[in-house]
Amino acid sequence: MPGEHNNKTFPASVIEMMSAGGSTVTCLPVKLDEDDSWQSAVFFRLGGHESQADINLLSHQQSALSVGIETDLIEHANATVVMLRLQLFTRPDDPLVGEVLITPGGAETHYEILTLLSAQQTLTWFLSDQEFQIIHQQRQPLSDDWRQEFLDLRDEAFKRDTLLRLSGNYSAQTAFAEVVSHYALRS
Repeated sequence: MPGEHNNKTFPASVIEMMSAGGSTVTCLPVKLDEDDSWQSAVFFRLGGHESQADINLLSHQQSALSVGIETDLIEHANATVVMLRLQLFTRPDDPLVGEVLITPGGAETHYEILTLLSAQQTLTWFLSDQEFQIIHQQRQPLSDDWRQEFLDLRDEAFKRDTLLRLSGNYSAQTAFAEVVSHYALRS
């Protein structure tokens, strides 16, 4: 799988979602070609002059690169937001970094992302250029500890959001917008 890039693009639904939201990285449920089951996968879109060195490197990469995943639970007054900080070490001292924000209590797909991550054995990463052409993909094993982490994040967020609903304060959109407002594009 590392180094595979035979002029395929991201699935149309992923392109549409990323384009509509202006995102450069996401994690979404997809059916992979190898089997007929659903899995959550990472989609990273690179573009602009600041990404050209990474695009060149990934276009010729024949092996899997080191990855990192950090998680956090953001307890906003209106909803719980799960943050996945994804890193791909194209360069040891300057990895590609993207953060995916998930509101498992507010969107069925977001709940499903964490549910799938808590059950699947591997996580597939797809990286594309600006035109969504896949330039590299690789698969990372998920340990029992990671699967448990995703399950714990999902369950904790869902429990907390249930209490917010009961108190009448729940709004996933408000929490998501507030968290996103603190982000800025790298210049």
